[in-house]
Amino acid sequence: MESPQTDPKKTKLTQTSVKEESNYEISLFRKVLVGLFIIGYWVFYYWFQKP
Repeated sequence: MESPQTDPKKTKLTQTSVKEESNYEISLFRKVLVGLFIIGYWVFYYWFQKP
């Protein structure tokens, strides 16, 4: 039975790719657009709700 060994190159690649993904920044335009969509949905949901 072989003992599991981790490949240092593979581990380093995985850690680097995860680090790069976590540094992804969302543009201000997209933040505003998503915020307006959420607020708009909330307003229309309560506006057209039956009493």
